[in-house]
Amino acid sequence: MKHQIKVIIAVAVYGVLASRMAAAQQVAPAQSRTWLQGSQITVGLGAGVTARYAGSDEYRPVPVPVFKLVTPSGFFVDSMQGAGYRYDINEMFFASAAIGYDAGRKDSDDGLQPGSAKLKGMGEIKGSVLANLDAGVKLGRIGTFSVGVSQPLSNRERGLNYHAELSSTVLSLANDKVSVSGAVYFGDAKYNQTFFGVSALQSRNSGYAKYTAESGLNAANASIVWTHSFNQAWSLSTMLGATHYMQKAANSPLVFAKTNYSGFTSVNYSF
Repeated sequence: MKHQIKVIIAVAVYGVLASRMAAAQQVAPAQSRTWLQGSQITVGLGAGVTARYAGSDEYRPVPVPVFKLVTPSGFFVDSMQGAGYRYDINEMFFASAAIGYDAGRKDSDDGLQPGSAKLKGMGEIKGSVLANLDAGVKLGRIGTFSVGVSQPLSNRERGLNYHAELSSTVLSLANDKVSVSGAVYFGDAKYNQTFFGVSALQSRNSGYAKYTAESGLNAANASIVWTHSFNQAWSLSTMLGATHYMQKAANSPLVFAKTNYSGFTSVNYSF
């Protein structure tokens, strides 16, 4: 199943981007507009709290820098999603490709970095540059449904992870917007073993029992985001989320809490 998902997403994304580039080559620029003209830019700063690592029963404060640039042509830069390109195939289907980064995990309480002293002896999971491919469908008033895969471009031994997500705007007023989303996450054998498994060497170094985390479903997530606009430029965003670890991940000796919670608030300026 995981290979089928990866192939479907890759074909959809790269096929769309290739057709988009071919179409662009056939159209001569009609005017000397820069690619930034007409773009939407949002900057902001906030703070939040999240689990020290996936399955931790400890929490850490985190700064929340906000930067989002969306161009009319589909290119975007997002402090959460990375930098990439989104193409609306038609009124229903869309696809995107982006480059992002995951910080990995420390085996110590290293400031703001993910990790915990409870993982001492487990070793470090190095950060990775990720290629994120997504394809989705717009479901009208219901929202959007998408599937995606994250392929590590560096430190590839961490493996692949996949997700399927349903998101919807449940309230849209003049100054307030509330969106909800639900997602499930899957990992191949390498990914689940990297984040939830304990090898023989790690067992000797850390004292945790040896544990093999096979490929498959590892977590489900639900979140809600409320954005209040003070005017056309200034806004306040608040997010609350919960991630529940399942199946092989839930039984890992590294998972001290099967449900992790997170939240943040940021003040944003758009222009």
